[in-house]
Amino acid sequence: MSTTKVTDPEATAKALTFFKWAAIAAGIAMFILITEMVLKYAFDNHVLTWWSPVHGLIFMGLVAATTNLGFKVGWPLTRIGTILLGSCIPFVAFIIEQRVAREIEPLIAAATADRVAS
Repeated sequence: MSTTKVTDPEATAKALTFFKWAAIAAGIAMFILITEMVLKYAFDNHVLTWWSPVHGLIFMGLVAATTNLGFKVGWPLTRIGTILLGSCIPFVAFIIEQRVAREIEPLIAAATADRVAS
């Protein structure tokens, strides 16, 4: 049983858009970080050593976006934490982004339709 609810469809749509962009950026940043680590530790090439803090900032954007969306739709902190933990695994951020969008977009549409009908 899902506890997800949308009370303000416009704000939730904006939060979902921010989340989607942040998840995609974090997923791409993860692959660049992996490349940086392979170059650094396997080939002693330090060309991308500056990337690690950039990746951290991007991930913090994902933390903010996930928390914002989670509070807007009423997720428990465990759900927010699980999404963030899953996003630490390469490629999983893309899967999570798709699943969250598939869950939230119909709720936004239904809340918008309810608002227009009333």
